[in-house]
Amino acid sequence: MQLSGRRFIIIGAGGAFGRLISEALIERGAAVIGTARNNVSAANLPEHLSQKLLLDLESQESMQALVDYLTSADVQIDGIINTAGRVGFGSIAETASENSRRLMQINHFGPSQVIAGLMPQLAKSTNEPFVLSITGVVAEKVFPGMAAYTTSKTAHSTWLKALALEARRQKIRVIDTRPGHTETGLATRPLFGTAPAFAQGMSPQHVVDVIINAIENGITELSSDSFNA
Repeated sequence: MQLSGRRFIIIGAGGAFGRLISEALIERGAAVIGTARNNVSAANLPEHLSQKLLLDLESQESMQALVDYLTSADVQIDGIINTAGRVGFGSIAETASENSRRLMQINHFGPSQVIAGLMPQLAKSTNEPFVLSITGVVAEKVFPGMAAYTTSKTAHSTWLKALALEARRQKIRVIDTRPGHTETGLATRPLFGTAPAFAQGMSPQHVVDVIINAIENGITELSSDSFNA
């Protein structure tokens, strides 16, 4: 697909993936709306976004406000890209239920609510509309000490598969991307617990290059193997 002249919204545009994807799309002539959780994290948003919006995935009011604004203003949306997420570490016995619920809200319930709310707006696009979400290798493989995180990402990946089936009639492409461990710094800022000693991960730029290629070339799934250099 041609990216120039398209308009995309990126959930979590201030993160490592979100910033790089935003910049890549802008370089190709697209307009990008980026979200941040609060005014503090908004300082990390890329400079050349067409619009900067607040979106707290743990707040029903915040999510509904964003959906209501974009739909009532009839903002053009040709793609929804979800790069937001948090990680947590610890055995099943060590992980408090509240921490599991927060990961599920941030990694699945929140993004899925926003995406679902914006689907009618996305369906208006005649520019090869798509939804893309980063679920990661944990949607394919189970790792010890990461049960809560794996559960939240697997749930979102399964939801994306169902969305892909339902969105076919509207000709909306759904892209599930599952890169392996990447040096985004996410593991150094866990919601809870302490990260194990991971091997050196992939560079964020490499992962983003693969993702942009998928967007441009009609790909609907990027397994962990798709990111092998």
